[in-house]
Amino acid sequence: MLTSRRFLIGLASGSTSDGVDAALLETEGVGLELRLGILHSLHQPYPRDLRELLFKLNAGQPVPPRQISLAHRLLGEAFAAAGRQVAEEAKGGLQQVYCVGVGGHHAWHEPDGRYPSTLGLGMAAVVAERTGLTVLSDFRARDLAAGGQGTSLTALVDHLLFRDAQEARVLVHLGGLASVVFLPAGRRLSQILGFHAGPCNVLLDALMRRLTGGRESFDPGGKHAVQGCCIEPLLERWLGHPTIKRRPPRTVPLQAFGEEFADQAVQQARQLHGGLHDVLCTAAHFVARCVGQALTRHLPAPPARVLLSGGGVRNGLLWKLLEQQVPGLPLETIDRHGVPAGARKAVAFAGLAALTMDGVPANLTTATGAAGSRLLGSLTPGSPANWARCLAWMGSLAAPPLAA
Repeated sequence: MLTSRRFLIGLASGSTSDGVDAALLETEGVGLELRLGILHSLHQPYPRDLRELLFKLNAGQPVPPRQISLAHRLLGEAFAAAGRQVAEEAKGGLQQVYCVGVGGHHAWHEPDGRYPSTLGLGMAAVVAERTGLTVLSDFRARDLAAGGQGTSLTALVDHLLFRDAQEARVLVHLGGLASVVFLPAGRRLSQILGFHAGPCNVLLDALMRRLTGGRESFDPGGKHAVQGCCIEPLLERWLGHPTIKRRPPRTVPLQAFGEEFADQAVQQARQLHGGLHDVLCTAAHFVARCVGQALTRHLPAPPARVLLSGGGVRNGLLWKLLEQQVPGLPLETIDRHGVPAGARKAVAFAGLAALTMDGVPANLTTATGAAGSRLLGSLTPGSPANWARCLAWMGSLAAPPLAA
């Protein structure tokens, strides 16, 4: 088995449109024997004009095609800049890197209906041109075409990073949405499960903008939410939302809990004599209850611990509420397992790029609901020398089987 080490970069756009997460990885091994080590990670905020444009897209506001195309280009430039920066700060440069896995910024994702569709922005050709590296992107599309949800694609990478021989674990990502990945003890890929639990920062941040008149885009530490009281009738109404009641595999659309939902939430709270702090507090309870219900109702076996990632880990109130939802289960961030909590998605896309280069279908049907496992992503060649290097790697491998 080929065991040469490789260096890869992963790039991910936060669903709350705040910026790019970048990670530089060193890998050993191939395919299902891949070992991933994080050398460096960073977060690079978007320029204000790009962030405002992405807010419009996320809110479902009418945006002219020219502006969508411009966002596609500007995101490509932002991804490329973050990729160069993470390599430079690690003092290794881009020359040693094989490829870049780009998650893209998903302006639209609709896995249901007659013609499921997804739209990821971030021009891969720009990343390849600016870095000289081969780019793997658009990972969701193939899973969606195969009948999957196009989400929970990173479950196999999570397995490689966080599995334990003795204990079952559950990963909860507190990003724009709250997502769950269940990892059974050992190497039983057929028992891995992944799905969206409910909204998270997409709702909390939208409410914060209303609370502060746009001056603050998130609630640091949950200091505003803790000043309110949970409005129980409102919480119960939200828990009846149809997307929350569906069984996995399931996707929670960002748009379902974005700006329009936040406006309605404020109006509903006022009808119940609640203020903005109360509705923000209720939203934190809502996120925690969605995660708690997901863990108690939909996992195939009780986990031994909960590993948390994403920007929501810095929300002290949310952490406390999650502890109340899973009494007796230890909560800890993935930092304790060698992966920075804010870099999980970037690390995952680097891992997906490595698996595709190794010829390993990465979408687990138990997590995405697809008709079968598929090689994921579209390839955009880098410089002639880099592309030749990638071709030589891929040509030297026979795809290992995806064993259960």
